[in-house]
Amino acid sequence: MKCNALLLGFVAMAMCVNITTAQRHPTIVKQDKKIEFVVGNDSAMQDSIANPYDVLLENRPVDPDFVAPHFAIIDKEQRFYMSLGATVKAIALYDWGNPYDNPSDFKPSDFSTALPGNDQSLQMSIKSSSLMFNIVGMPKNKYRVGLFAMLNFTGGSGNDYFVKCDHAYIRFMGVTMGYTSSVYDDKSADAYLIDGNGPGASGGHSNMTFNWQRNLSNKIRVGAGIELPKASYTQWVGSREKEATQRVPSIPLYVQYAWGDIGHVRLSSMLRTLTYRDYVDNRNRSMLGYGLKLTANYKLGNAVGYFMTQGGSGIANYFKDNDGFNLDLVPDENNLGQLKRTSSVGGLCALQYYYTPNLFSTAMYGYMRNYVDKYDNGLIEFGQHMKYEHYAAVNFIWRASSFFDVGIEYNYGIKRSFANESIHNNRITAMFKVGF
Repeated sequence: MKCNALLLGFVAMAMCVNITTAQRHPTIVKQDKKIEFVVGNDSAMQDSIANPYDVLLENRPVDPDFVAPHFAIIDKEQRFYMSLGATVKAIALYDWGNPYDNPSDFKPSDFSTALPGNDQSLQMSIKSSSLMFNIVGMPKNKYRVGLFAMLNFTGGSGNDYFVKCDHAYIRFMGVTMGYTSSVYDDKSADAYLIDGNGPGASGGHSNMTFNWQRNLSNKIRVGAGIELPKASYTQWVGSREKEATQRVPSIPLYVQYAWGDIGHVRLSSMLRTLTYRDYVDNRNRSMLGYGLKLTANYKLGNAVGYFMTQGGSGIANYFKDNDGFNLDLVPDENNLGQLKRTSSVGGLCALQYYYTPNLFSTAMYGYMRNYVDKYDNGLIEFGQHMKYEHYAAVNFIWRASSFFDVGIEYNYGIKRSFANESIHNNRITAMFKVGF
């Protein structure tokens, strides 16, 4: 009943406000705001109310790696806009230190000590390539409907290629329903990197979501949602507890203040319930997980600054480098059969400088730390969990045209476990990307 009431509340809010305006990442710098190739109705590009460039861009997720739309199919009466996009991102990279066998991501939490003689590695890949389908129906109507789907080739291990769905959702009057980035994540506060992972404390949590996001004014934007619960626990040795089916949705919220196209600051929160089965007392137990996040970007002259900091308890898998590492809950050493929350904090800062409108560099630093009380009887040993990590990146990107990017990037990462094992790696990557 509570979930039904919440859904109805979101729909009611959506009906009470006008169509939202787009939020865009600072790297989307196409000045003419026009689509070069239009099939069906060229005159639509002159529409001041529903310009296809703006409408199609608004319907996409915010992401620093996306390119501006270049191609659209428009019916003669402007009842629908459809854009098909594709990106081929070819990279060649060289690791030294403790090479990481993943050509698309550089993830310190997943580093392992290299075997003797394997302290260097060459990799090549096009795993970050993607296909995109973007359709907007009734674009000039307040009952506008948007459909979006994106597939990439990052599925599988090593250099295997399997199609993976990154986004698939419906948007109607500010309500988004489907699979996409969590409302808790602010992708417009992530700087442009060739590395597909980025700092461990950043958000990268795609999920099934039902959310509502609106501009209440030209400065204030708000968002709220319910999302499919996803938990990752370290269990006791033996049948003392087990993960139980989750039954309460996660609830992300945010409020944002923006200075036009100059920048914004956003405060986000997350509440979630973590349920497990205690076989010692033969009962289900639930714990509250919570997190707070502050994000921002700001343009100053030829530079753009990015900032993010977050912290929380029972929310480890909302930190990118903790996701799937069994750190939301761990065994409570003082209560047999029970689990306890861990805490995590971290952040990033970055500076992106434009030498010319099509030539820029980014320098970034990120840090993440986990706080876990010691235990002795977990299926994953206490010492194997990551205590903290450092991440650094610097790149040089040339946007040769609106279709073609060339770049080079250096990444450094180091992690330390609770067993005081320290593992580091260096990577240099060359990129050639074509997209439309």
